[in-house]
Amino acid sequence: MNLTDHAVEVLRRRPAGAGRSAWTVGSGHAVGASYVLTAAHNVTTGPAPDEEVLVRRLDHREYRAAVVAAGPPGGPDIAVLHVADEDFPRPPSKVAFARIDRSGITPVPDCWAMGFPGFNTHPAHAPDLPRLRDSVEVYGSVLPGFHIRRGLLHLETGATPPAPPAGSARRSQWQGMSGAVVFVQDPVHGPLAVGVISGHHGPEGPSSLTVVPVTELAALDGSRSSRWWRQLGLGAWVTVRPRSPSVPSRPAVASGGRLALGRPSAHFTDREQEAAEATALLTRELGESVPVVVLYGMGGVGKTTLARQLGHRLGSVFPYARVLVDLGGASEAAVSTDAAVVQLLGHLGVKPDLMPHEPDERRRELRRILRQGPSLVVIDNAVSARQVEPLLPDAPGSAAVVTSRSALTALEGADLLPLDPLPDDEGLRLFERMVGSRAVFDREACRSIVTLVGGLPLAIRVTAAAAASPTLRRRPLSVLADRLAGNRASLLGLRTGDTGLRSSFDLSYQLLREDTQGFFRCLGLLPGVDFSAEAAAGATKLSAQHAEALLAELADQQLVEIRGEAVARYQLHDMLRLYARERAENEDPEPHRKATLRRAVQWYERSLAAWMSLPGAHERPPEEALAWYAQEHTNVQAGLRAAHESGEWDLVTALATSLYGLLAYRGRWEDLEAAKAWAVEAAREQQDGPAELGSLIHLAEARRLLGRTDGIAALYERALEITTERGDDGRRGWVLTHYGDFACQSGHPEEGMLRYAEAGRIYDAQGDTGARIWLAAHISDAQLQSGRPDDAVSTQEEALRLSRDRGNPGEEAWCAWHLALAYDAAGRYPEAESTLGSAIAFHRAERDRGALATMLTALGRVQEHSGRPDLAREALREALALVRSLDAPSREEEIRAELARLS
Repeated sequence: MNLTDHAVEVLRRRPAGAGRSAWTVGSGHAVGASYVLTAAHNVTTGPAPDEEVLVRRLDHREYRAAVVAAGPPGGPDIAVLHVADEDFPRPPSKVAFARIDRSGITPVPDCWAMGFPGFNTHPAHAPDLPRLRDSVEVYGSVLPGFHIRRGLLHLETGATPPAPPAGSARRSQWQGMSGAVVFVQDPVHGPLAVGVISGHHGPEGPSSLTVVPVTELAALDGSRSSRWWRQLGLGAWVTVRPRSPSVPSRPAVASGGRLALGRPSAHFTDREQEAAEATALLTRELGESVPVVVLYGMGGVGKTTLARQLGHRLGSVFPYARVLVDLGGASEAAVSTDAAVVQLLGHLGVKPDLMPHEPDERRRELRRILRQGPSLVVIDNAVSARQVEPLLPDAPGSAAVVTSRSALTALEGADLLPLDPLPDDEGLRLFERMVGSRAVFDREACRSIVTLVGGLPLAIRVTAAAAASPTLRRRPLSVLADRLAGNRASLLGLRTGDTGLRSSFDLSYQLLREDTQGFFRCLGLLPGVDFSAEAAAGATKLSAQHAEALLAELADQQLVEIRGEAVARYQLHDMLRLYARERAENEDPEPHRKATLRRAVQWYERSLAAWMSLPGAHERPPEEALAWYAQEHTNVQAGLRAAHESGEWDLVTALATSLYGLLAYRGRWEDLEAAKAWAVEAAREQQDGPAELGSLIHLAEARRLLGRTDGIAALYERALEITTERGDDGRRGWVLTHYGDFACQSGHPEEGMLRYAEAGRIYDAQGDTGARIWLAAHISDAQLQSGRPDDAVSTQEEALRLSRDRGNPGEEAWCAWHLALAYDAAGRYPEAESTLGSAIAFHRAERDRGALATMLTALGRVQEHSGRPDLAREALREALALVRSLDAPSREEEIRAELARLS
């Protein structure tokens, strides 16, 4: 990788008075996936980013950058920028990151940095930007013994900047070098980024630069869960140890030059982090032990490709021999350990007629030959530790890489390195490299294909091969994307050479016991994305303990992924889900599959109903229900959809009923609309009038809140028909109230008032004071819409009086809220704020975050109207924090809009 192409200037514009702005200049380095490392003081003056940050490349082009992470004042002086512009040139591969071993004081040689100091300034090329600076390369050594207490590094260099001009301020000529990334040229791993320059010496004295280690990125807020952390592959640091140039980095060895690894991949892409970590494990203690690294992961994830790539890259470390043997996994092509020994001996130059006759003699001969010099043995497709152990070298200086679908935890002393599917951006690069120039004209199709195959390297390769087939190679890639989107199961049948997804998965499936195979097939039928052991147990009629044991067996064969930390959750890769479902369709009768799906949906419905059937839960869902739904909402929605598609009408009705309170409380109106539309259909199929009535009103409410009007009147008319047929006056009043709300929203408050009046007569006849108080809020809203705030105040003052007579604090808070809205509209701001204060105090005491956020939003509006925007912002910010904790996106968007308008 050409690192010099990706050194950049970092420009920051700071406010400097009315109509003027001042720019500062620092350095940085693009390190992959549109991210740039720099010093935090280059881009911030305090806890918040400045007005504008630009990144300027060597070709003079500038790009806007966003600060995604930066150390606060007094914290690590290191920052991460993101450049969203698609034209910003990205490094062809990710930079590898390393930490310096500080246990000794021997310098780490071969260090360098490239930056843009002030002494190399040239005339400006644009009047509104700072003058161009040319690049400067600095070479030197990192001294591990400096700045240990402060956690910093020290780069000592022989470079000497020119003396400052006579009469100029006595400041460092290195100014602007801050933010340059310091690299060390490692003999094994190549260039490694170890830190970012954050300080420099004064104008006189020896040249030395202070460096913040890249490991300090872990100290930035939310780093390990951030997208930039994952995309840069941070966390698995290579360790760089000091070495003296006078001591050879490895001993002289006999030259065997045996190579039998197969051809390296022409399209090896973006496994640099895993390759760096494996290389570190293989070379770290090489002089004292025989390192063994197990690369494990699901079929098709690229274990063999990475193992071969490691073998080819490490030729200088293992010059005597690098050989590979394929054990065949669990396939019909599996080979015995003795046959593997014979293969390795052949790779090492032993002719058939000189091969020892006895198995034990052959094993001794294998180890004798491997002792001749540093060797790397790659053992591919292993199933057990017992297979592997006889094939391992036994002399320090040699090592082994083992690939397997299980972790081989019984292999003593081995380092385990899991491989996951490629992230979207890395999978996209692999696919684009394989299809070549066609990708330029159809990038969105490429992105769709990579998403469909879930980042699985084998799937990406076979899909790219399909794109090159005679029927598709002259057609746009969008044709292939559309075909795969229409029939994802067809991916299982795609092949490249002798390799296909289905045959790859078959190898793992055949290792399972019969009961585990059946359990795996059931998992393919579960709705949603991930699941708990309890959900899997509910779907399969097993105990949670039994389900956990089977899930552990599947995880060992890489047929299920384990997610989560405090509580384990499980997930099937998209391709494995298709494979499991295909197996179920071929091996299990339809009634069995339908029963499994029904039990899965029932588990979610019963879990939810246990909370939502509690008194008052639909108005204020229990905290436990909110937390559970935050984890399970995708699966619940998928279960509801699956129940509808399979005609399980009773489940649709029950699940939609339990969901109403949660979805309304969180403002998820689109989800509510879909759920209630299906519930209306289910009620009609079951001829359940009461269920249809409730769902009609909730469906109309959701559509109304989404701003849709078409067809809503018909929903209310049908609801009124049902109340007439059933002679249910109480429910008729409820329907009339909501019908009135729709009329008001449609711009017809007079019509709405007529509906409210009819509903009021029903409630008066029934003596239902609670319903009358509830109706008063709707009436006052219509009066406000009609421009009658004084009438709205009178309506709500009477409702509040009735509520106080009833002694219901929650109802009083409801009335106080609506009375405050009327006071606000009438310009009676002190009374509005005072009335809201009682409602806010009640909901704080009740710890009802949703209602409290609503009250605070109303308070913010009152304070804005009374000319106190600072107080309004304070109330709205607290409301925003509350709705964030509730996962209520529509309410969050509404409050953000209020804050933006105030700004």
